[in-house]
Order: sequence, then structure tokens, then C-alpha cells
Amino acid sequence: MLGWTVGIGILLAAVLWVWWVGTDPASTQLQSRDIGHEIVDETTVVVLFEVSVDPGTPVTCGVEALNTAYSIVGWAQVDLPASDKFTSTHRVEVRTSELATTGLVSECWVT
Repeated sequence: MLGWTVGIGILLAAVLWVWWVGTDPASTQLQSRDIGHEIVDETTVVVLFEVSVDPGTPVTCGVEALNTAYSIVGWAQVDLPASDKFTSTHRVEVRTSELATTGLVSECWVT
């Protein structure tokens, strides 16, 4: 009888562990993809990008502007509300300290 009790206890612990790992918010799949950018003027670049994440998940992204030497000349943090779609497109204006040659999404994280 003791063997059955121990076996059921181990099985229950294993099921609970699998459930806990499966519901971990850090396991959410999140991807971002640059679509393009537009240099508006010497102090502004607009960055267009996509974010793919489970519907209903709010996300924050860092968007940056780079110059010809690939130095960061502008950066913006944007909070993206939860969407009902897996992939959403976003357009972000980034102010720059000098003329940028490109703009891109640097990183996104679940908030």
C-alpha cells in the first residue's frame, strides 16, 4: 500500500510540475521583424516593424536609429497593447540627435 501512495504522490508532483512549466509567462513565443524605415529629416526616422506574440499579450519594444557608423543616434521605448491577432504591424517615430541612416526594432519583451 505504501508503494502505491508513493507512486501516486510522484505522479501528482510530475503532473503539477509539467502544468507549472507550461503556464510560465516566460515561455511565451515573441518575435519581431523589421519591415522598413523612412528618414523624415535630420532629427526624425520612422520605423515600421511587426511583432508576433500570442493574442492578448502586451509587449514593450525598444526601437533605435543608427548613423553611418552604426552608432545609436536615437532610441524610443514603445508599449504595445495586447492585440487579438498573432502578428501586428507598428509604425514608430524616433527622434534623433543627428541624421540617421537606418531605423530598426532592437528588442521586444513581454510586459
